[in-house]
Amino acid sequence: MQRVPKMWGQEVILHNGAYCCKLLQYDGIRTSSQHYHEEKHETFVVVRGLFDIEWYMLDQPEAKGAKRFGPGACLVLEPRTVHLVRCMSAEGGMIVEASTHDDPNDCVRLAPSVNPFA
Repeated sequence: MQRVPKMWGQEVILHNGAYCCKLLQYDGIRTSSQHYHEEKHETFVVVRGLFDIEWYMLDQPEAKGAKRFGPGACLVLEPRTVHLVRCMSAEGGMIVEASTHDDPNDCVRLAPSVNPFA
């Protein structure tokens, strides 16, 4: 198990082989970077908290999606889907991420993470 500190909380990497499983733990109202992956296919399942997630396909920026997700909700993101995750719960929240292999070089950041209390 590996813990990776993030401005919004931490990633807990449970496994990262051919597939990857992570816990994304948010420390209150925080927003991830807006980013996409060329190769990685992701599935998010909300465990606790409320999250606003925005997304669009890189080659179709006009076709945007945005939705609030609560416990039990699931979102599948294909490669080249630009996305950001915003925790809306003051007490924080957690998402399980199941994906193909996570390669740090396969992340293109378009906008930084946001901590409104920093």
